[in-house]
Amino acid sequence: MSDQEKESLRKLIMLISELRAKDEERYEAHVQFMNETIKMISAIESQLNKHWNTVLESLRELNENISTNLDSLLTGINPKGLKETSKSLQEIMDTMNRSVQSMNLEKVLSELKLLKSMALGKTPPLSSAQEVEQISAGMGLTPPGLKAPSPTATTSTDATTEWVDPHEAKKKKEEEEEPHLLKPSDFFGS
Repeated sequence: MSDQEKESLRKLIMLISELRAKDEERYEAHVQFMNETIKMISAIESQLNKHWNTVLESLRELNENISTNLDSLLTGINPKGLKETSKSLQEIMDTMNRSVQSMNLEKVLSELKLLKSMALGKTPPLSSAQEVEQISAGMGLTPPGLKAPSPTATTSTDATTEWVDPHEAKKKKEEEEEPHLLKPSDFFGS
């Protein structure tokens, strides 16, 4: 064996011993870390064991409170009564919707008849209230609380011009401004 081979062999042995030393250091560090982890886990376990009874007792009390309060709440609410009330209210709403739709349909039909008669050139039939107004206007009589009609309205030869109560005109003007609002008279007929 030459000197050079001996030197290489010596370096190789030193490298192996150095690797073993480092491996032992790592092993010791690993063992120390595992021991510390085990100590920490055992400390957590002891703390949990100390407070576990307190946690269980609190959970039992909470469960009892919830069950007693829930029973009293359900007794006070009466779910069956709520369902019946809800069903009754739904039926009332359905009935009201149907009656409003039928009244709206009747109103549309009456307006269509009026438009049809006007398109055919016929004057619409006068209601009894309009006849009373024409008679009182023609005779010079004024109903109490109403203003006398203007002379142009009574002496006019145009059949479509008629005297209108100022209060009625104001109501019609409001209806034209807000036609989307329902009035109590819409429910009971006018």
